[in-house]
Amino acid sequence: MSVTSPRKFGRNKKQWFFVGGLAIANLFYAAFVFWLLGDESQWLGLVQLAMIALISALSFAIFYRFNKREIEMKKAFEDLSANDKLTGLSTRAKFSQTINTYLSNSKKTGPFALMLLDIDRFREVNTTLGYGGADQLLKEIGNRLVHFTGQRAECARLSGNEFAILVRYDGSGEDLQQRMQSLFTALYRPYICDARSMEITFSGGISLYPDDSLEGSELAHCAQFALQRAKQQGHNKIYCYEEGADEKIHDLQLLSQDMDRALKNNEFKLFFQPQFSFATGEQVGFEALIRWEHPQRGLISPGDFIPIAEQNGFIIPLSEFALLEACKAAISWHNPLRVAVNLSPVQIQHIDIVELTEHALQETGLDPARLELEVTESLFINISDGTAEMLQKLQKMGISIALDDFGTGYSGLNYLSNFPFDKLKIDRSFVKDLTHDQGAMAIISAVIGMAKSLDMRITAEGIDNKEVLEILKIAGCHEAQGFLLGKPRDITLVPGVEMDTSHTHSGNELKSRHDTKAA
Repeated sequence: MSVTSPRKFGRNKKQWFFVGGLAIANLFYAAFVFWLLGDESQWLGLVQLAMIALISALSFAIFYRFNKREIEMKKAFEDLSANDKLTGLSTRAKFSQTINTYLSNSKKTGPFALMLLDIDRFREVNTTLGYGGADQLLKEIGNRLVHFTGQRAECARLSGNEFAILVRYDGSGEDLQQRMQSLFTALYRPYICDARSMEITFSGGISLYPDDSLEGSELAHCAQFALQRAKQQGHNKIYCYEEGADEKIHDLQLLSQDMDRALKNNEFKLFFQPQFSFATGEQVGFEALIRWEHPQRGLISPGDFIPIAEQNGFIIPLSEFALLEACKAAISWHNPLRVAVNLSPVQIQHIDIVELTEHALQETGLDPARLELEVTESLFINISDGTAEMLQKLQKMGISIALDDFGTGYSGLNYLSNFPFDKLKIDRSFVKDLTHDQGAMAIISAVIGMAKSLDMRITAEGIDNKEVLEILKIAGCHEAQGFLLGKPRDITLVPGVEMDTSHTHSGNELKSRHDTKAA
């Protein structure tokens, strides 16, 4: 990366040509004077030569001083561009040059590790210390890194709270471990900022030369992938690059970058999985499940892209899309079946769900009684009064609220009595073990009894065989959902009972479906 000054340097050749031209012009002028005046006026020629020498000397001195100043300004500008103003460490561009220098002299420098470091929870640290205190912290981190390496060029501040360091070692794992232990012993000592003691932790990613790559840019990518994996696993983690694990991280990053384009290109689709009543056997509704039809990867499971969307914030427009499209689909059905839509905790915490739902119902004309919104237990770990009030407003509109994946999240049960859910959905992890796990059966029986005492309906999801279906029916579940009864499908391509105008609700649909599957 080249650095360009706002002033135009590199005028040296023009300046020296000018000085040389001036001297030559004066010499020609002196020769002309000698020829014109002859021997009688030699003293005038001597005066002229003296003047030429004086003018040339002055010109040389002036331009030398000017040129020296230009060189000094250029060097100062380059130094300013190469070093971080706050910490004095190398900038990203200068650090890249240092890595390339190491690589070009690898026989002399030997193996080294490239480490990227991120300060954990830096926003909280910044808020606690204030900008002045945070600057002191960053400076002290820079000082400790320089003291460890012994060379300022081997350390860099890449961004606000991200640092890089080159660690030389003898190529053995033992030596690298000792070097890293020394580094973190220094970094994890308390910091004094504005007379306040502060302890911080770091997340880090490491790539090794020559083990991971022989190219500087590739080493940087490897270290970045390892850093991302460390940050995803929580705080205070340091990971070395691992090809398999970090390629997956890279793959997830590519998916994250594709999401905005995918929504604009209508790559996200809703599939609908049927739900049936145990009492009548008839279909009572659908759960809307989002799928991603990627042009290169094919159909992507929500288990792969929903966690990414919750991390990058894309879950908000994605959830809005799912709610509106589900309502549009439901209003087009000839049978007034219920439609269930999942809400993300991130979505609930950041937007007005009541306003969003009202907009979807008004735009589509769907009866609120046909809409069911599903929330997960994680929402209730730190539930606020505003969140509870918002869910109650939705209920007052006539919308059902279901607690999804019950038993897999927050272990406290007080929120079940404090918030009147309309439905409780038993997670598939309990359902699948029913035939051979007495503990699972005991849990489900207890859950069903508790839900009935709280006047909640119970849906069992993940039903994959007839035996489990019969057990849940005897246990007293109200509704059933699972592959045995129907897989999620694109109902625009494969219409079913929702479009059957002659459907008589005979009560035999559940029985006929699982009998057909068993056969």
